[in-house]
Parts: sequence; C-alpha cells; structure tokens
Amino acid sequence: MSSSKRFIPISEDIVLEAVKIAERDGIPLRDFIERVLSEVVRVMRFRSNVLDVLANADAVEDIRRVSGVLLPSNFVYKLLESVSEEDFKTLVEDVRKIASWYGVLAKVKRGPSVYEFKRVLSLWLPDMNVDVIDLGGRFKVVASSPNQPLRATLIARHVVEELAKSMDLKLSSLEFSKGLVSVVIEGGLIG
Repeated sequence: MSSSKRFIPISEDIVLEAVKIAERDGIPLRDFIERVLSEVVRVMRFRSNVLDVLANADAVEDIRRVSGVLLPSNFVYKLLESVSEEDFKTLVEDVRKIASWYGVLAKVKRGPSVYEFKRVLSLWLPDMNVDVIDLGGRFKVVASSPNQPLRATLIARHVVEELAKSMDLKLSSLEFSKGLVSVVIEGGLIG
C-alpha cells in the first residue's frame, strides 16, 4: 500500500458517526476509515454494488439471529422426507412464525420493496432461483428449483407467503407445485 496521503472532503455527519464507531471498537479513526475503505474496495473488485453486499450481510446476520443455519440441501431434503406428518406440520408452523417476524424486521430495516423481498427470498431459499418479472404495476416473483422435493416446496410456499404478508406486500395470486412457487404482487415499491 502506498504511504502517500490524500485529503478527501467527507461530510461531518459521516465523520462523527465514524468517530463513535471507532471509539466504541477502540480503534484510531484513521485506522478505522482505512480498514473500512480497504474492505469496500476489496469487495467491489468482485461485486460492483457494495450496497447490495452490505444489505446481504445485514440480512444474513438477521437470519443467524433467528437460529438460521446452512445445511447441505440433500441432507435437508432427506430429513424433510423422513419426519412424521405431525412433526412436519410443527416445522411448517415454526417456519411461518420465524418468516413473519423476519419479514417485519426486513421491512423496518431495509424497506418493503419488491427487490428487498427478492433478496430475502434468495437468502431464505438458497436452493431456489428467485426471479422478478415486472408486469407494469404488478410484479411476478418466481422461486424455482428443479431438484426440490414437495415438502421443501411446501415450506418455501409458506416462507414466500409469510414474508410477503409481513413486509406489507399485497399478493394477488400464489401458485406452487413441486420445485416452483410463483406469486404476483400488486403495486409494491421497486427499489
């Protein structure tokens, strides 16, 4: 790294906020700013939209808080197929409650937009591709996975429904079949 320095004007509000964080973490302000910028530049080499990266990191941290864990999908599929119907119903209800709570949290922290909904679904349903299609005032959101068994799709259906409701997104339709969940959202913010 070069030892030459350059002055760059930064708003005082940002500097004061950085001072608070640096003091809280016991790091000199200059070192804190340099670390933050260094990490942002490193991430931007691979993904140009640092705001998406930060929002994803925050969303993943929220999932961790609700006891979310990553497991190999094949293991999860086998586990879902092996549990009794009663245990599966209990699991679905637990997932619905957690998804509802998480949706409220996502709405409060990052706003109730269709693209935030897509981000949340992509994190909650890592084995599914999530696409958004603009229908002019309505949005079709499709989550799909060619290898997903029916029980996993049933859970995905409830996750989609609860997240949408708790994020105040109005569903005009919801369809699902093995490996596919499709919803149409009326209105909804794009951003």
